[in-house]
Amino acid sequence: MTETWFLAALWLGLALVATLLSIWLREATALSEIVVGTVAQLMIGATLGTALLHTDDSWIRFLSGTGAIVLTFLAGAELDPAVFRTQWREARLIRPVGFVAPFFGCTAVAYWLLHRDTRAS
Repeated sequence: MTETWFLAALWLGLALVATLLSIWLREATALSEIVVGTVAQLMIGATLGTALLHTDDSWIRFLSGTGAIVLTFLAGAELDPAVFRTQWREARLIRPVGFVAPFFGCTAVAYWLLHRDTRAS
């Protein structure tokens, strides 16, 4: 049980560091969380081993999935409404391209490079 509380404190401490770093650097919260998480995983994994982070535990996988959804929301929530109103034409163009290009790009990779059938790709 102590190990679970240690892991929870470690992950929440890293989230706190990322938040404080984003405030101090006046940078996007989502960006700082990604950078701090990546650097921490590399440092902890290189010095103490990857088994310390217990990334295969179900509750950590749940938190990481939830965190991915929250980061996606934060990236969209940090848009400046005043800029969005003045540049609505560009935003209206970028939104469908931002969805369609990765969608068809991944489909093309699955079909031609990974040799999946049409339904699977």
